[in-house]
Amino acid sequence: MKKLSIRAIKSRIITGEDDLFETIKGALDTSRPKNGDILAVTSKVVAVTQGRVMKIANEKEFKALVQQEAGDVIGGKDVILTLKNGIFTPWAGIDRSNTKKGTAVLWPEGSNKVARQIEIWLKKNYRLNKCGVIIVDSFCVPLRKGVSGITLGYSGFLGVEDKRGNKDLFDNSLQFTQEAVADNLAAIANLVMGQGNEQTPFAIISSAPVTFSDKKTEPRDLVMDARDCLYAPLYKGKIS
Repeated sequence: MKKLSIRAIKSRIITGEDDLFETIKGALDTSRPKNGDILAVTSKVVAVTQGRVMKIANEKEFKALVQQEAGDVIGGKDVILTLKNGIFTPWAGIDRSNTKKGTAVLWPEGSNKVARQIEIWLKKNYRLNKCGVIIVDSFCVPLRKGVSGITLGYSGFLGVEDKRGNKDLFDNSLQFTQEAVADNLAAIANLVMGQGNEQTPFAIISSAPVTFSDKKTEPRDLVMDARDCLYAPLYKGKIS
């Protein structure tokens, strides 16, 4: 079995005038994907090319935008914790880093649909039989320092693999384990793509242990109702 490998891919600075697919094509000129690879794309690249950049004059306007974009506002003072698309995230996913001062970037629209479009485009342009795509954003894990990565949208493989009923080393049946494949890939992609001025908004993951699939992905494939969540005692509402 080949070892998993990942390489970050540099790009020029991307603006709202850029086409997403032309941007990807330019970045991949120096690092072509191969059959079975998974392309990670930062959510900001998708959002910027969708025109999801807002002007923010002051903190009051920013907080109003958070209220507008959030499915629910949980609370917080300096950092506002929200629920957006079934994900606990600060500021409804709105980001003021790596964008011009006085602006903020929203989460992209239709991340699963975009991931599917990129997958089809990759297969056609690079003659691939199978490949995957993940749209990645940074993410905070409760009670852990730092940020990791999370998948906002994906296509081409099973994002969650159900291990319940499988046996462990001692022949015990797994009762709860479901492997967060897409989010695990997002975490390693996030690590190499960085958070600052690296200018590497893409990454290619090779030899990942995934199950490729042509099944259409849905936004709720990776989320659960809050009532079924381990952290349910911390939140009394429902997934928006």
